[in-house]
Amino acid sequence: MNRDTESHSSIAFIQFSKIEITCINTKSFSMFKIIFVVLLLIATTVNAQFKADNVKYTTVFPEELCKTLMANQGYTVLDVRSQGEVDDTSTSESLNIGHIKNSLHIDIRQLPQRWKELLAYKDKPLFIYCSHSQRSRRASRLLADSGFTKVYNINGGLTNFYNQAIESNPCAGLEIVTTVPYKILSSKEFVANTRSGRSYYIVDLRSDSIFQGISNEKTRAEGHFSDAVNVPFETFSKSASFNIPSKPILLVDEYGDESPKAAKLLIDKGYKDVSILFDGMDGWVDYTTNATDKPVVKWTRSIGYNLLPADDFNKMVAGKKEFTLIDLRTKDEFTNASKNYWQNIGQVKGSVNIPFDELKTSNSLPTSKDNPIIVYGFNSQPNIFEAAKWLKDQGYKNVSILEGGIWSLRWTSHNIKGKAYLNDLVVNVPEENR
Repeated sequence: MNRDTESHSSIAFIQFSKIEITCINTKSFSMFKIIFVVLLLIATTVNAQFKADNVKYTTVFPEELCKTLMANQGYTVLDVRSQGEVDDTSTSESLNIGHIKNSLHIDIRQLPQRWKELLAYKDKPLFIYCSHSQRSRRASRLLADSGFTKVYNINGGLTNFYNQAIESNPCAGLEIVTTVPYKILSSKEFVANTRSGRSYYIVDLRSDSIFQGISNEKTRAEGHFSDAVNVPFETFSKSASFNIPSKPILLVDEYGDESPKAAKLLIDKGYKDVSILFDGMDGWVDYTTNATDKPVVKWTRSIGYNLLPADDFNKMVAGKKEFTLIDLRTKDEFTNASKNYWQNIGQVKGSVNIPFDELKTSNSLPTSKDNPIIVYGFNSQPNIFEAAKWLKDQGYKNVSILEGGIWSLRWTSHNIKGKAYLNDLVVNVPEENR
């Protein structure tokens, strides 16, 4: 097991059992599998992902954290990530994003055995965080169930701090510190810097086929920055020297895993002003899809369908617009019968299930090709983009992808301030995953 890998779904941990699980990366909503040996991490199943919010513990958004901290003098901050993440030495480079200064640290996997070390804080304000607020929720519930009376979960974790560009505004003794030698730049901060006149030499580290948008439909939807120079990471990492102008450098990749390595290579060669784009182009697409104003950064892509933000979808539902909503997940996932219980998270209200593998032979597609079609999956996996392209190729004129899928609706509604109403769009969520 990679000890620094975060499991972003609620998991039943089993003593000395070798199991295979599928984890969810909530930053990019991509899927990956790992096989590992678990050594008594948590003794019982931890379900009901969001149900305990503001019931057994208090949730606080990063935007409100300063005010909440100042109202709770004598507070303590607890980091429940892995040691590698805290030290910025995780082998998952994208998780090396610093830590809150002076915070305590107990890995969530050790907390069931070590929680009594925190008894001095049992009746004092205890603020808990991780990278995405999945582990911190489990920790918050465990401590609340153990009698801790003032437990606060920091919604969205450190990822939310970066995405909201809050990490640059420390307050109330709260400061994010990191040992990485490069600047971690969120899409929001990148746009703000560009708008203020700062110019970057952008190096795109993705492969040539991805950069050109011919690898697969999902990467076509990511596009590329118009002014970027494409140097695939494999080539970049073997370069003896770099011919880069004397100006700020911004490194971009797909998910934020390779740009940190490239940044270290540049810094070792004497380059000073080096930044990486937080969460890569996947994060950029998420930001631009949901941004309220048009980014000033020059960016190009060529797709025939739309990426629909959750808020725009909500407006269509509220306005009773006519459209066909297609859930592309398997029948088992759609009916909450998946053997992976964390995939059983209900359906988006009003959707019909046409599994991706059955789409091309389905008789359930609308006969009119003029009315809007919206497709979604569990998250933003590549087959959702392939489905949207296929529908356009069949002559459907108005095709959209619900950005981030059903998982994004639920995660956003519970972790982003002012978005709780999005949770009403999801129905039939089993008790264990509420």
